[in-house]
Amino acid sequence: MNIFKFKPNTRLMQLMIVVVVLGLLASIFAELKLVWILSAGALFIISLFDLWKVYTTPAPLIKRIIPGSLAVGVKQKVKLSIKNISNKNISCDIYDHFPEKAEVNGMPRRLLLDKNESAELTYFLKPLLRGKLEYFYTECLILSPFSLWHYAHKVSVKDECRVYPNYAPVIEYAMLATENHLSMMGILKHRRRGQGMDFHQLREFREGDSIKQIDWKASSRMRKMIAREYQDERDQQIIVMMDCGHRMLAQDGDLSHFDYSLNALLLLSYVALRQGDSIGVSTFSQEDSRWIKPVKGVANINILLNGIYDLQPGAAAPDYSSAARDLIIRQRKRSLVLVLTNLRDDDCDDLNVAVHFLKKYHKVVVASLQEQAVVDSLKKPIVNLQDALTVAATHSYQSKRDLLVQQLRNSGVTTLDVLPENLALSLTNTYLDLKTSGQI
Repeated sequence: MNIFKFKPNTRLMQLMIVVVVLGLLASIFAELKLVWILSAGALFIISLFDLWKVYTTPAPLIKRIIPGSLAVGVKQKVKLSIKNISNKNISCDIYDHFPEKAEVNGMPRRLLLDKNESAELTYFLKPLLRGKLEYFYTECLILSPFSLWHYAHKVSVKDECRVYPNYAPVIEYAMLATENHLSMMGILKHRRRGQGMDFHQLREFREGDSIKQIDWKASSRMRKMIAREYQDERDQQIIVMMDCGHRMLAQDGDLSHFDYSLNALLLLSYVALRQGDSIGVSTFSQEDSRWIKPVKGVANINILLNGIYDLQPGAAAPDYSSAARDLIIRQRKRSLVLVLTNLRDDDCDDLNVAVHFLKKYHKVVVASLQEQAVVDSLKKPIVNLQDALTVAATHSYQSKRDLLVQQLRNSGVTTLDVLPENLALSLTNTYLDLKTSGQI
């Protein structure tokens, strides 16, 4: 249903000022009184007629063409198809009411449409937040025939699309993520030694192969050196535990720590799925925690995307022990469990309990995000007493945090403590290192 509003145009205001001036002059010069009355009456009648004409002009048909999925922070084209269904020409201003968490370029726009004519407008939309993006209506201001009024039609044009994390960098990495090019993206693959490998095929011996790889029987038959080629064990399961607490709201540059964690999850997922492993997600520190069962195959990465695209960190504090108990109930098969969080020194007791519990069933990795502001504060020159107190407090905080990280490492837990921009590569390298060393 359309909601109608009208407002006077600039031309009507100008004519009204002229009538008022004539009225003032008529109060001084009596011979102008008739002119003033006729002018005022004519303006009143014409403005009513003009208002009626624009009131009876139907709103144009409007259709919005928008992609079903968008990437946060990336500009996308949005098209509006507009058709004049009236039997007269119209001049109108079009304004598409976009969601709050977005920016646009190219709105509003003015159109001149002949009767039954159609036109198409294009503007650019830049989503600023992941999640569901909803459109409800487009506003159309139609100018009356005598240009005295604007009539506003709020045309219901409902659309909905999903705003995903910007995984273009992940796709860029993926283009390089082949068996021979992982090192180009900073991901290092190590050759596994010893047992625990799956036999893949026989091939000709190459320089650099281990003597242990030589298949002597096959070499004797072929009368040349033949080596066994192995591949990493496949169908391992990886569970990423994502902290959705208030600490993940910390901002470094344009992205929050939570967004950096999502990007790391996407890169890890792509690499792990290509390795033949399965990956799932468990969130904690939020009212509506999510559990995405491990999926296998690169084609199923969309299942992960659709399950996490609208995740947002909340105001709760992390509850590691509760999250660990929930995971043990959900995931009985031994897996690689990666905990993505932002550690504080007051997490010591709860985190140690959770990690000790998880270690009984799974291989555990804790990845903690450092805060760039803390790192910068430690490098800040000391000029006055306040600077000295700030640096001293920061050193105290950092030393306690470092102690917690070291305690985890001493207990046999692989622990990463990295800046947000380094998380994706560090996490993926750790996964590959554990895989090739036979620890998962």
